[in-house]
Amino acid sequence: MSANVITAGPSFINVGPGRCASSWMLEALESHPDISMARIKETEYFNTNFDRGDAWYESLFPNERTAAVGEISNCYYFEPTAAARIHAYDPQLKIIFNVRDPFTLLNSYHGFGVRRGLELTDVAVDLDTPVGRVMGSGYDHRQKKRTLNKGDDVSLLESVLLAQHFQRFIDLFPPEQIHVFVFERLKTDGDAALKEMYEFLGVDAAHVPPVASEVVNEAITPKSKQVARAAASFAFFLRQIGAYGLLDNLKKSRLVKRMFYRANAASGDKKVNLRETLDTATCDRLRQDMRRMIELHPPLAKYWQPLIELPCGVR
Repeated sequence: MSANVITAGPSFINVGPGRCASSWMLEALESHPDISMARIKETEYFNTNFDRGDAWYESLFPNERTAAVGEISNCYYFEPTAAARIHAYDPQLKIIFNVRDPFTLLNSYHGFGVRRGLELTDVAVDLDTPVGRVMGSGYDHRQKKRTLNKGDDVSLLESVLLAQHFQRFIDLFPPEQIHVFVFERLKTDGDAALKEMYEFLGVDAAHVPPVASEVVNEAITPKSKQVARAAASFAFFLRQIGAYGLLDNLKKSRLVKRMFYRANAASGDKKVNLRETLDTATCDRLRQDMRRMIELHPPLAKYWQPLIELPCGVR
């Protein structure tokens, strides 16, 4: 289709990363009367489903157009081909790029993999684990079929070095079409961050979503690894058959969460301070990437510069 005449697809895409309040953001976007979202979070079109074609992709969006139409796919950002594919699809698209202190992002990614039932041990040991296995959908299936994406095998460590991934988007899209959503702002000025996102999308910025003061997708742990693996397999099956509505309802179901999961706060799980456990070389790589991200997006300095200066590294 012509890249300049998009009538059925999105007007904006949140390209990730995940574990940066993207589920909270989805509910904030869905609640806005001037915004329509794809029928499922994570269409994964520009990475794992690209062979299905534009018609399949556009079928996931509502027929009636609103002022802004979008999708959130957390794994686009680390897929090397995604930025170019998105730009080729529509160079006028608006891009939302979430960012988070890479130390806590790495910790959150690893914890997410553990909760999915993966055989992970310690973050410092698992740095070379493919991020597609940890965060993606259907990694084992694609591996068996020998259809892994380039992004699937990006290491866990490389996935949180955000500057290299962000660079691909700023090389293709002008600044006015890119919005950086800073995860750390939610604790200090979340209302302003939400307003700025609405303004970027060109919709009423005075809208206050029900989720504005809530925590969405707070970390929960399956009651067993068998439950975690079964849940991941069933979710992948529902995606394969196109049962997106059912999948979305199951993810949001409080009954399902009570039956099969437990809250981390009640389980005694402890968060690891990676600044105290990672070796000095790894710490230096993460902090250097933070400095590079500040160069690319100077407002980050307010939130990240104090974090860069924290003691870090085990020799």
